[in-house]
Parts: sequence; C-alpha cells; structure tokens
Amino acid sequence: MKKFLSILLAVIMTASLLSLASCGKEEEKASGDEKVAVGVQNGTTGYFYMAGDASWGFEGFDNLKVNGYENGGLAMADLKAGNVKYVVIDGDVARELVAKNEGTKMIEVPLTTESYGVAVDKAQTELLASINTVLADKADDVQAIFDKYANVNDDNANAWEGATIPAGTVDLDNADKQLVVATNAAFAPFEFKVGNEFAGIDMEIAKLIADELGMELVIVDMEFDSITAALGKNGVDVGLAAMTINPAREKVVSFSTPYYTEAYQVVVCKNDDTAFDACKTTEEVVNVLKNIGK
Repeated sequence: MKKFLSILLAVIMTASLLSLASCGKEEEKASGDEKVAVGVQNGTTGYFYMAGDASWGFEGFDNLKVNGYENGGLAMADLKAGNVKYVVIDGDVARELVAKNEGTKMIEVPLTTESYGVAVDKAQTELLASINTVLADKADDVQAIFDKYANVNDDNANAWEGATIPAGTVDLDNADKQLVVATNAAFAPFEFKVGNEFAGIDMEIAKLIADELGMELVIVDMEFDSITAALGKNGVDVGLAAMTINPAREKVVSFSTPYYTEAYQVVVCKNDDTAFDACKTTEEVVNVLKNIGK
C-alpha cells in the first residue's frame, strides 16, 4: 500500500529505523506503479524464492518484478545495463560474477540456505544406494573437483582449458551399462559447455560416479526445469545440475546425500546502492526487499 499521509510515513520510518538500525533507509522508490526489476536464473532456487512458490515454502515478493535469465552472467549484464536493480543468485556463483564485473557487490547475508544432491529416478533404488556409496567413499575426490573450479564462472567458462567430457549417445539396448545424466549446461562452475563437450563440477562428479560404477557416462543437456520430469524416461537415470534438495522435488525424484551444502541465495547490486549496507541478518535484508517501491 502506498504511504500517502506524512504523519503515517513518519511513524513507519521511525519504527523501521529503530528495528533495523537504518538498514535500507536509502532504498530507491519505484516511480508510479512500475515495479523494481530483480534478475534471477530460470528454474533455480533464486527464481522460486523471489517469484514465490507454495511447494517450496516461499511467499515471494509481489512488489518486485522478477526477470528470468538463462544464466547468471546474463542477469549481471542487465544489472550493469540498468535493466534490473538487483540480482538474486547462489552465493558462490555471485562471488565469482562480482569478481568479474567491476562496479558490483554482493550482500554477504544469505536469504536462504540449501544443499545440492544428485536427483535419481525413484524406480532406481539400487542406483541411488550406489551413488551414495561413491559420494561417501570419494569425498576427497569430490572436494578436489570443487577446488579445480574455484575461479570459474559464467564470464570466463568459455576460456576453460581443462579436461572436457563428451556427451555420448543414449543406447536403450544397453541401458544397464550407461549412466545417463540430465543437466542444464548454463550454470558455471557447476556445468557448462566447451564446444560440443561438457565441463564443470557436476559433470566431473557424474564422470566420477560413472567410472566408479563401471558405466559409460552419457550427458543430455536440457532446460533446467525439465530435468526432474525427464528422469526415468528415454533412458535418463539421474539429474546433476546444482539441484537443491527440497520437498517439492522429492515428490517426483529421489535425492542422494548432499554433495554440496551451505549454498545460499544472496543479493547482488551496484556499488553505489546503499539499501542493504547496514543489514546484518536475513530478516533485515528481506525487509528491505519487501519495502522496495512502497
């Protein structure tokens, strides 16, 4: 609701200052009925968090316009161009994007916490157990993969000179000898393409699992929000795409034990934006977002 009485505005501003220690006091107001735009990657936790999704337990932000992008790099480009005021994305990805985009900063307060897991076709309980065994036994190898990609992001992934993995071809007549992995290769450092081949944390974890199970790895690239529906169809066994474990997805797929924890969504903005500078807690950051344009 618009604040139209000066006395009411003064009361509300005073209460906000007392409770938030000036967090967000310089936030920019939206002009007229135009909503401030926030950039997110389609199908990710950041998207559902900002747009709202009851099955995830996210109420969303009706006062903001949510713009979806294929990857974080495109969202950052629109932030710098002034087409969106904020970007909400995974913290590790945000850190790399900010390092490569002068004039931007990451607000070091998490909006959400989450864990990534390997999504597995519910009918393949033995495969799920085997994947969990590999992740447990090869924990050091998994960490080494993360270390290898520590400085990779959407902006520099096309310059990757390390190992790449060919896609392979699905062979339904030999399904028991193949591990067919669905991914969305547009989320460096977790998955990205180099020419016609694949690289990234998730792709190397997929290769590690396939090798340990004595199977041929086949990678199928698709839209992120199509992955869970694809499992168990056309030979697809698992999904590896920086996929957050949550109740909504667990209704249709099984998840491995987490291979990555404490991933979180954060706000990225331009350096001259002071709206979040005094925020110390998630509640304070959320309060700023809820009041933008009001």
